[in-house]
Amino acid sequence: MAHALRPLTSGASAVSRRAALGAWIGFLAFALGAPAQTPRAAEQAGRFTVFSARPVADLGFVPRAAVARQPVVFYPTARSPRYDYRSAMPLRFTDGPTGAVVASVTIPPDIREALLLFSPIDPAPATGLRYQVAVLDDSALRHGPGALVVINLSGLALSGTVGNHEVTLSAGLNPPLAAASSAKIVLRTSAGGRSYQAYAGALQLKKNERALLILFPPFYRGSHEVQSRLLVDDPTVTPVAVPAKK
Repeated sequence: MAHALRPLTSGASAVSRRAALGAWIGFLAFALGAPAQTPRAAEQAGRFTVFSARPVADLGFVPRAAVARQPVVFYPTARSPRYDYRSAMPLRFTDGPTGAVVASVTIPPDIREALLLFSPIDPAPATGLRYQVAVLDDSALRHGPGALVVINLSGLALSGTVGNHEVTLSAGLNPPLAAASSAKIVLRTSAGGRSYQAYAGALQLKKNERALLILFPPFYRGSHEVQSRLLVDDPTVTPVAVPAKK
């Protein structure tokens, strides 16, 4: 089950975790330039990283025809290493022990550098696809060094400050925001005529680093405190996959 990221223009009221995540899992995909090489007919070429807020293990994919399945490594607090592909769509991810297809995603042809956000389907089905996959354009041109991008999947209407900047977040993907090397982030939401703090954190960026803040629905129903993941990386450096231990 795949979702290309499309813009959302209105805020969302507080809803359950499952409903909020389902409502905002399809959001914005920006365009990228032409690929360095022209793939054969019915194929696309590019590369991607993966991330999931919940543990994912034993996933792999076939990067191109006539090659062996390649394991995909998820990191708990960062983007994965980058993986190259030259394949027809959809791109299918399989379970290591069984070989069953458990995730499927169609990466738009104009995206050559993608971040794939995996969300387990809840409740987990006995067979078939086990993950939803959202596609985000992750090119350095769209989200370069010194920038903060916020993805609001919380189901809450959020506003506040990032350093000295006042921000009002839309649901889904928000435009890149120039960020200082050090900045405090405070976001609030309103309910029943009252204002509640929904998120507070500190941003620390080194030279060439960028940040991606993903806001998920509150853990408890009725809570106003969102769950979050802050991913910081250097887009000028290519991460290297660490071989799985045997």
